[in-house]
Amino acid sequence: MSNSDPVDEQLARNQQERYAFIKEWAEYVRTHPDDEWGEQVNTLVNSQLESARHLEDERPNLDEIDSDLIDS
Repeated sequence: MSNSDPVDEQLARNQQERYAFIKEWAEYVRTHPDDEWGEQVNTLVNSQLESARHLEDERPNLDEIDSDLIDS
């Protein structure tokens, strides 16, 4: 019988995968021109900002929710 918790094992695997990705990205940055990887980072960041703005537009208005609760 193992003393390992499956959640702990999954967390350890996730950490190893993140570490491997960081090492790969660092190697990529060292071996490619700044303009090339910088453009990729800008695309990623802009995509994340666009997604966040979309979610912000879609969230309910908290003032309307509060007044609905008060009126009930």
